[in-house]
Amino acid sequence: MHQILPNFDPETVRRVIQNDLPDLKIEAISLIENGWDHLVADINGQWIFRFPKSAHIYSNADLRFEVEVVILNLLKNKITLSIPRIEFLGKSFTYMAYQKIPGNCLTREVFDRMNQTEKEKLVFDLANFLFEIHNSLTVEEARKLGIRDENLPSYSDLVKAVLLKHMTDRLVRSFAEETLKEFEAINPTEDELVFLYNDLHTDNMAFDDVNRKLNGVYDFGDICVGDVNMDFYPLYKFDPNFMKAVVEKYQEFSGRRLNLRRMVIYGRMGELCDLAEYIDKPQSPVYQNALHRVIKWQSEMDIFKIQ
Repeated sequence: MHQILPNFDPETVRRVIQNDLPDLKIEAISLIENGWDHLVADINGQWIFRFPKSAHIYSNADLRFEVEVVILNLLKNKITLSIPRIEFLGKSFTYMAYQKIPGNCLTREVFDRMNQTEKEKLVFDLANFLFEIHNSLTVEEARKLGIRDENLPSYSDLVKAVLLKHMTDRLVRSFAEETLKEFEAINPTEDELVFLYNDLHTDNMAFDDVNRKLNGVYDFGDICVGDVNMDFYPLYKFDPNFMKAVVEKYQEFSGRRLNLRRMVIYGRMGELCDLAEYIDKPQSPVYQNALHRVIKWQSEMDIFKIQ
């Protein structure tokens, strides 16, 4: 078992990479915090070195990393869009290296400048990506490879134990209580369980701003087995109607009926969990972004709700 890198400053990262790959000439290094559990080093604008962190919410970071390596190797000929193709694994410390997928995260400004044909192609690509992911492994195969099942009760436990105890804003508390009520009523059937990518945020998309097309998707660190509807909820945070379009295209591919309202509730619970995690850091961007979304969503409480 390799070690988790103890420090994530540029010089430590540079030294570790150079020790393993002495022939790689590092001309530029850019460190990017990548969510809860990874740090990314962009080397020369051409290579990505991805290091797992021993974040407090994960006690098995190394195991999760090993599973991710297996899955990326398994998926490399099954997914149409570009995904990371691992070319090197760390020798002394745990990390993977792959050629950077060109592109930037998809922003609202870029999306709004796209024409209808470009948006339809993006909808197709995302729906097809999820369809291919869900059909790349059965639930049984995924579990045998060590892929975890999503723990839905942990979300409600966090909101009740932290957010409802410490949040003083009356409107946010009311929103949380209503969301929690719907969330705890969700009970996915076995037929709804699939192998999930589980992180389809626009930050994980390599988007070509010039040609306005999706080049690829990266960050497979949150793969799990769970409700098929969970793979769509990050798009709700970006744009509800865009999410709906991707869902409808996916339904054409799969013949499977999905639940838009359930996606909404999953998305809202995700933001409430962010508020809980950062309750002691209210000035942090994560907390402020989550609070902004919760306030916005209060004006659309019944979106996609069947009356």
